Amino acid sequence: MHSWKKKLIVSQLALACTLAITSQANAATNDISGQTYNTFHHYNDATYADDVYYDGYVGWNNYAADSYYNGDIYPVINNATVNGVISTYYLDDGISTNTNANSLTIKNSTIHGMITSECMTTDCADDRATGYVYDRLTLSVDNSTIDDNYEHYTYNGTYNNAADTHVVDVYDMGTAITLDQEVDLSITNNSHVAGITLTQGYEWEDIDDNTVSTGVNSSEVFNNTITVKDSTVTSGSWTDEGTTGWFGHTGNASNYSNTLTADDVAIAAIANPYADNAMQTTVTLDNSTLMGDVVFSSNFDENFFPQGANSYRDADGDVDTNGWDGTDRMDVTLNNGSKWVGAAMSVHMVDEDGDGSYDGYAVGTEATATLLDIAANSLWPSSTVGVDNINTQYDENGHIVGNEVYQSGLFNVTLNGGSEWDTTKSSLIDTLSINSGSQVNVADSRLISDTVSLTGGSNLNIGEDGHVATNTLTIDNSTVKMSDDVSAGWGLEDAALYANTITVTNDGLLDINVDQFDANPFQADTLNLTSTTDTNGNIHAGVFDIHSSDYVMDTDLVNDRTNDTTKSNYGYGLIAMNSDGHLTINGNGDNDNTASIEAGQNEVDNNGDHVAAATGNYKVRIDNATGAGSIADYNGNELIYVNDKNSNATFSAANKADLGAYTYQAEQRGNTVVLQQMELTDYANMALSIPSANTNIWNLEQDTVGTRLTNSRHGLADNGGAWVSYFGGNFNGDNGTINYDQDVNGIMVGVDTKIDGNNAKWIVGAAAGFAKGDMNDRSGQVDQDSQTAYIYSSAHFANNVFVDGSLSYSHFNNDLSATMSNGTYVDGSTNSDAWGFGLKAGYDFKLGDAGYVTPYGSISGLFQSGDDYQLSNDMKVDGQSYDSMRYELGVDAGYTFTYSEDQALTPYFKLAYVYDDSNNDNDVNGDSIDNGTEGSAVRVGLGTQFSFTKNFSAYTDANYLGGGDVDQDWSANVGVKYTW
Repeated sequence: MHSWKKKLIVSQLALACTLAITSQANAATNDISGQTYNTFHHYNDATYADDVYYDGYVGWNNYAADSYYNGDIYPVINNATVNGVISTYYLDDGISTNTNANSLTIKNSTIHGMITSECMTTDCADDRATGYVYDRLTLSVDNSTIDDNYEHYTYNGTYNNAADTHVVDVYDMGTAITLDQEVDLSITNNSHVAGITLTQGYEWEDIDDNTVSTGVNSSEVFNNTITVKDSTVTSGSWTDEGTTGWFGHTGNASNYSNTLTADDVAIAAIANPYADNAMQTTVTLDNSTLMGDVVFSSNFDENFFPQGANSYRDADGDVDTNGWDGTDRMDVTLNNGSKWVGAAMSVHMVDEDGDGSYDGYAVGTEATATLLDIAANSLWPSSTVGVDNINTQYDENGHIVGNEVYQSGLFNVTLNGGSEWDTTKSSLIDTLSINSGSQVNVADSRLISDTVSLTGGSNLNIGEDGHVATNTLTIDNSTVKMSDDVSAGWGLEDAALYANTITVTNDGLLDINVDQFDANPFQADTLNLTSTTDTNGNIHAGVFDIHSSDYVMDTDLVNDRTNDTTKSNYGYGLIAMNSDGHLTINGNGDNDNTASIEAGQNEVDNNGDHVAAATGNYKVRIDNATGAGSIADYNGNELIYVNDKNSNATFSAANKADLGAYTYQAEQRGNTVVLQQMELTDYANMALSIPSANTNIWNLEQDTVGTRLTNSRHGLADNGGAWVSYFGGNFNGDNGTINYDQDVNGIMVGVDTKIDGNNAKWIVGAAAGFAKGDMNDRSGQVDQDSQTAYIYSSAHFANNVFVDGSLSYSHFNNDLSATMSNGTYVDGSTNSDAWGFGLKAGYDFKLGDAGYVTPYGSISGLFQSGDDYQLSNDMKVDGQSYDSMRYELGVDAGYTFTYSEDQALTPYFKLAYVYDDSNNDNDVNGDSIDNGTEGSAVRVGLGTQFSFTKNFSAYTDANYLGGGDVDQDWSANVGVKYTW
């Protein structure tokens, strides 16, 4: 192991030179806990010459009082305030009798300044190579702040009647924690640290190199761990913050400017290009905040040959080895709701002026595509070039041959447990893993990663001027979403999302919610839209959602799924869109003819993938719903066009969408997918069913009046009187277009009197009916209220012929509600008025003194008139004149059991043929739709009337009517009457 004779440049991240000051002799005790302590002092007295003295070394105080190994500060600092710079240079002295841990603990304290491992004075021997050994440092920051805001020590005084001024600048020494030794750094318990800079200060040397037989590679690794729990790490500062201000207020080291400056760096790990070992740094945040950029600098190790070298193993002189390289690493993991705002920057040191010394940085780690005896460990965004086939006249020189390289270092970022990363500037990393409800937000910035994977309900959000580029993007039970203001264009630099392969599966979502006419918001070579199957056999498909975009996709759409449910690979990808969206699938342009046409060329971009545009099995989901629009606006509209008439891709409907008055679903027709009209929507069905349902209520009221008049002719003498009756029933309507179920409950009250005249006995009266209906079908619901006024009469002639008649006026109130296919609630209301009549004639055959059989015929009609109205989802219903006629031929039969002159029981039976004539249609959104209910039916009924006294009686009956468009599953009528 040895330390560096060569100067490391940290930059623009550069560490400052050692302070040209001396140290003061150590005090007898150096525990500063509970104190305010300054690491710089000015002395000018009999003991010390006029100068600035440094008293900031930490040490264990177990040697002679004048030993600098003791340090100035005991390395357990509690409840203290320190102004200046603390150095760990002498913390571990390397003496064999030393049993102290190489550790520094800062607890409940504030350090206005920084911690460094550098020598701070001019009297430091090269103790790193002799008595000083770089053991691992354990640094604990607990409920403490290190703010990196101490920028100068300034003394302004007088000496011998003259000004005596001393200034020591420390602002350019580094950030809050700046170390060149291996460290286990723990930041916990609401601590705040303004910047961490780690460099590789020593190495374990190789013996020679791989080109000679004596070469032995050192396997040692320079390791650092940074653990941040319930705390904050911000950027630090490398510049003098006091030189700029805003209204007289200067900045702090922790301020983040979102500009290309070293002052925005929160964590830097800088591997030494002269080292023979890898530098690997692990950063773990737990419920913590990282505000600033993370910089990872990596060069090839000293004994690595990027372009290859001739090894000692043979004598052919050929280049056959890459030498040795330990791969540097930077692994950043955010756990448990941690948040990071900043960029992830991969860089390497360069010699900008050609003087043989590193003096700058370039983007990306070092990399080589010359892989002799070393395997690729990463991918290169700008691809690799070379000659792939020498047996051809085609000049392949300078053409793309692949993307695999060996990089000197790898930068990986992982988010877990609902953590968040808001990217800034330009980030360049190797892997990005977004897991368990975490999210990455890319806006006004760029993110490049070899691979990006999302799992467990995570999100990648690409906002305005956000750009993400990757080789493979995997979306597993997670979402990648582009906002409607993303950048778009035809160039690679313009696309909001670029990926060679995108895989969406297991309820994952690729959400392209861009402006309808944006060109190329994302670019990909292959979109693998596929599915998984759980242990219960349920399909969990990946979703590609284009919303209302008119999107042309120059990408192959693929999966290995089939629509044959008997096959093990049954499954599908899911394409989602709104009804006004359109997807054109052009494919990526790689045809199947490379074997016959380009066999000798075999360039990467000409390798056929056996897919012209699309292959596999897919379902198409329509996401929007609206009540507006006519049939012509939707039916047959093209949703998807596959630019390959021979495509074997299959498409089917994933759902039905409410569009206008009808539902629609996707239907494949050759290499296109169109909207196919299906049944009425729930809300349209309810709206169109209302007139029929109103008629049902009126028919029940008509039957109730008819029952009153029929009962007046049988049983004990009826001279007219007052009556009240409950009526109710259940109806099922279905004419092939509308469909509903209806429950009705109501009450009627009436009063009438008996009059003799014109060879007949007359009952003349009036009645009022009040009813409530509840109509529904699927999500549709209508609450009905009706009020009806009747006048009625019955003439019973001496020859037992009778004629009943009625006239009525009704008012109906209907409140409609439903849920559309996209879950949106819709409602509306309509009122209508109606006039009705009823006419019935029959003959009472008397069977002795008590029995009767009454054949009859009747005709009734209701004529409704409603207003125009519009539902909350913009469906328009024109006012309708809805006419309904009912014709009935039947027979009643009954028998009266007389118990006394005041009491009698009359049970009766009814059987009838009924024909409803209701040929109606209504205009909805300009389309005429049949909503008439008609047809032949059979009525069967039973009833009874019981006279308790000659003036008071009760009656009840029940009926079934079935066979037409409306089935009356049951109806009931229960009433009482008081006769005069």
